Amino acid sequence: MKLANVIKDNDRSRALAESKWIVFLTSIMLLILVIWGALSSIQLHYNYQKSLMDSVTKSVLAEYQEHLTQLRLTIDQFQFRHASALAQLVLSGNQTSKDEYMELLTQLREEVDDVRLFAIVDSSGKGVLSQFTGEFLPDCREEIDDTLLRGSQENLFLHRSPNGFHYDLLQPLLVDKQAGLFLFVAFDPAVLERILTQHQLPYQQLFLMRSDQSGKIEFGTEISLEKSHDQSIYMSGEEVHQFDFLKPIPGTRWQLAIRLAPEYNARVYLESILQALLLWGVTTGFVYLFYQAQRRRLYKQRIMEKELSFKTSHDELTGTMNRATFEGQLAAFIAQHSGQLMMEGVVLLIDIDQFQLVNNSFGYSAGDSCLNLLSFALRRQLPAQAKISRLSSDEFAVMLPELHHELAHGFAEKVRQQIEQFDFTHIAPDLSLSASVGAFVLDGQQLGSEEVFNALAQAVRLAKSKGGNRVQLYHSDDVALSQHAQEMNVVRELRAALNDNRLQLYRQRLRALSDASQASRYEVLVRLIDHHGSLLTPDKFIPAAEKYGLISQVDHWVIEATFAAIAKDIGDSSSHYSINLSGVTLGDKGIISFVHAMLEKYQVAPQRIGFEITETYAITHLSAAIAFIEQMTAIGCEFSLDDFGSGLSSFSYLQQLPVHNLKIDGVFIRNICDNRLNQVFVETMHRLAKEMGKKTVAEFVETESAQHYLSSIGVDYAQGYHHHKPEFWFEYSADVTGS
Repeated sequence: MKLANVIKDNDRSRALAESKWIVFLTSIMLLILVIWGALSSIQLHYNYQKSLMDSVTKSVLAEYQEHLTQLRLTIDQFQFRHASALAQLVLSGNQTSKDEYMELLTQLREEVDDVRLFAIVDSSGKGVLSQFTGEFLPDCREEIDDTLLRGSQENLFLHRSPNGFHYDLLQPLLVDKQAGLFLFVAFDPAVLERILTQHQLPYQQLFLMRSDQSGKIEFGTEISLEKSHDQSIYMSGEEVHQFDFLKPIPGTRWQLAIRLAPEYNARVYLESILQALLLWGVTTGFVYLFYQAQRRRLYKQRIMEKELSFKTSHDELTGTMNRATFEGQLAAFIAQHSGQLMMEGVVLLIDIDQFQLVNNSFGYSAGDSCLNLLSFALRRQLPAQAKISRLSSDEFAVMLPELHHELAHGFAEKVRQQIEQFDFTHIAPDLSLSASVGAFVLDGQQLGSEEVFNALAQAVRLAKSKGGNRVQLYHSDDVALSQHAQEMNVVRELRAALNDNRLQLYRQRLRALSDASQASRYEVLVRLIDHHGSLLTPDKFIPAAEKYGLISQVDHWVIEATFAAIAKDIGDSSSHYSINLSGVTLGDKGIISFVHAMLEKYQVAPQRIGFEITETYAITHLSAAIAFIEQMTAIGCEFSLDDFGSGLSSFSYLQQLPVHNLKIDGVFIRNICDNRLNQVFVETMHRLAKEMGKKTVAEFVETESAQHYLSSIGVDYAQGYHHHKPEFWFEYSADVTGS
């Protein structure tokens, strides 16, 4: 099979994938930067326009105030020049002739611009010349009354009439101050409109807006007097809030309102964003061209990486997966379906019978050709979703994730027959092969790929022991496989118990034989509750835990559970507890930091903790044992050498182990009263311990006579059913695990 057909199209090299991310992230960063620049530019435009509006506002307000002040001054000057004529009008009242009124009005219009008419208002607000001026408009009357009340005109505003707009100026009549009369002059407001228009800057809209009526527009650069005469112009509250400036005009009911033209805002936003996007597009284009150049440069490198990856994950001879890759695929499949009730999924282990004879008889080249042809034939027969691997020189493994369990034996038999019937005569005359095939069904209860391979190896060994060239299904009534299956069940139960906190702590008291006043001492023991609720003693699961690599997890659980139990028992602050450790845990570099962490977590005094290590493990892991003992002893923990005497090499290593106690193996204690050799041996070990400053503990003390004898020779502690049977002590619960 060609290498190019094996490489998948979606297999990307790491360098190319990183380059794509760099291009993408660079493009995003550039887009963010240019949009930020565009928004900053828009903000600068807006700030500049605001500064212009502030200047325009000040200019318009100053010109309005100057205009009104000049008008009032001009009216007062007119009164001084025509005082006699005005006095005559007041005296004549409604007897005044029209010619006299019109003559004075003509003079006023010649001296003051934009005058429409004038009138004289008495102290009651009535017009003295109403026969010529008519009755005042209602809003004019409102303004007159307000002026008479205040004594001066403070609320100037624009009045509408059928003839148009006007505004009124009320000045005290200077010819007769005692009478409290006012000169009423109506003006055409065109000059007010011209002032707004003259000060309007590009993209700005200026309006004269009533301050006492929300949103009412008198006129503006966008709304002329003629347009506003047709109907009152009102803006909504939302539109009013869009104005950048609203400044009241003193002495009037007006406020000057300025805003940017909506089309200006839209144009500025559009131009700024378009410029930003153009800059982004050009820059991104250059980055993309650079990426394409890099992509072409990396293409060959990617092919080389794929070839290297293929060689790393596949067998060079057959092109099948290598063992590590196959184990990874199998582990992933098991993890995906862990705990599920599975009806599909089978793994086969194919071991070529006596393949070494082929190499020896026909040469390694012929053997390699056989393996290559065989792998090709197997791949043709296997379904598309199957995974095949060459595990070793003469072993193949096949994972069939969609094969039903009931078809496992039949499919494996077909594979065996295909190997047996395959024609190898073109490689060497009379060359034929056979295979022993082990089959294992994946039911979702496996612990991992290691368990599967162990089971398959057991099945293949059994097939070969029966003569080879046969299929052996792992789940059968064979004694060897049943024993292995039982071990796997125990391992499965233990793994589940660790996950579900279905382990329990028991404790057994050690009796002090020489000093009964000492604090209570206990050895911590562990039990397992299986899924049926039955209690399993350590001899049922500890050997399997040690064999299949779970013993460290058990030890860690026991350590933490012991500390949790001590912390929970607040009524006992002195009892001492010894914890058994395996040699595997003893060699774990992280065990010291773990013990420190648990002591800190549960606030347990180290002086209340002891560890027991067996003689065999202490000797085989001497350096690790010494390092662990020394560091734990430094903080106050105690150590015991368990099962002492079970190995004769103990004496040569005892001096190197800085333990505090020697626990004499129970094999020497059970019949100590009837066996003189055991007595001599125990007495010797006890004297040796005393000479080295260590205390002794006798295990399996089951009779009063044994305890009496041990006490007579000075043994420090006795442990066994005679004094105390193991009792339930602790199990995890919700309140403890949450502590």
